[in-house]
Amino acid sequence: MQQSERYAPFSLTPYEKWVVDEGLKVHTQQLVANIHTVETEPWERTGTSAALLDLSADPLDGALINNQGTIRFVCDIKPGGTFNIERHMYEEIFYVVKGRGATSVWYEGSPKHTFEWQEGSVFSIPLNAWHEIYNASGEDSVRLYGATNAPTAFNLYASPEFIFDSPLTFPDRFDPTDELYFSGKSTKLEDRFSETNFIPNVHNVALDRWTARGPGENMMINMAHGHFICHLSEFPAGTYKKAHSGEANRKRVGLVSDVAYLFLSGEGYDLQWPEGVQPTPEVEWEKLDYTAGTLMAPGTGYHQHFNCSDEPIRYLVLRYGNPRYAGFVGSRYKETGGPQIQFKNENPAIREMFEGELAKRGYPVHMDYID
Repeated sequence: MQQSERYAPFSLTPYEKWVVDEGLKVHTQQLVANIHTVETEPWERTGTSAALLDLSADPLDGALINNQGTIRFVCDIKPGGTFNIERHMYEEIFYVVKGRGATSVWYEGSPKHTFEWQEGSVFSIPLNAWHEIYNASGEDSVRLYGATNAPTAFNLYASPEFIFDSPLTFPDRFDPTDELYFSGKSTKLEDRFSETNFIPNVHNVALDRWTARGPGENMMINMAHGHFICHLSEFPAGTYKKAHSGEANRKRVGLVSDVAYLFLSGEGYDLQWPEGVQPTPEVEWEKLDYTAGTLMAPGTGYHQHFNCSDEPIRYLVLRYGNPRYAGFVGSRYKETGGPQIQFKNENPAIREMFEGELAKRGYPVHMDYID
């Protein structure tokens, strides 16, 4: 792979240099209003059209890419087309935004595993396995939303040749003889935690009741024995979650990981404010509206989800979270998922704002949940 020579020393990270060489479009913003309408540009090497989503609430001046641990992207596969064959020394997990198709996965000299997917499916590529992704429609394009830790790999090795051409396999992550690897079978590990390598439809996944953060249900799903998990949560109409901070969780595995919420149903808003303070008239907060299809980063401090619709809101998070890699520190916030503010301790203006937003829409409040 030819490297561009137009970089000033130390002005770009190895990952940023690769992005420039690839000609990838980059969107730097905190909130994507509708993941279906993100603009993409041709990505020649893969045969797709794509864009990186550098979701940041506080972007650095002059930075090409703010997220240097993990990052998100969307890619479009043309009718009858493919995401070209490749393997790489970074993890990759996909949610199918639109369309239907199939994916083949294999190691050199091993049988191919091919499975079909549809809108709402989630699948993860085993580390450094060969794979090819096909659009099964001859008329409609496919849109995939993916998360990857490619920045970590590029910044560590600074060698695209090693990242894409290494013959190393990881049999503890992918067993080519396991005919059921991508069958959709799942194993319940414990309450709110399961394991699978393919989710046919995230809308049909059964969630476990979880009240530590307020009304709602939750499930975290290990994928392809990697760092990335598929995190699904749902909370009822006319309710909201406790304010919480994700900073501790984003760093607990010893690696830098971004987090983003893709809302799959309903409408509402988030409130966000700085770490270490409570919202008061003196502390400015930010209100971010969302609907089905909105993708949003939680910011650098506390954030809080509100459901202003007459249906449950289900959201998807593709993030680090496999406890296999978290060690003892991964258990610190096992019950709460991070520092949070109890309902009884929150600023009364938060409830007042929520009741007002529901009244505008003619919906009742269902916050009869007791701390």
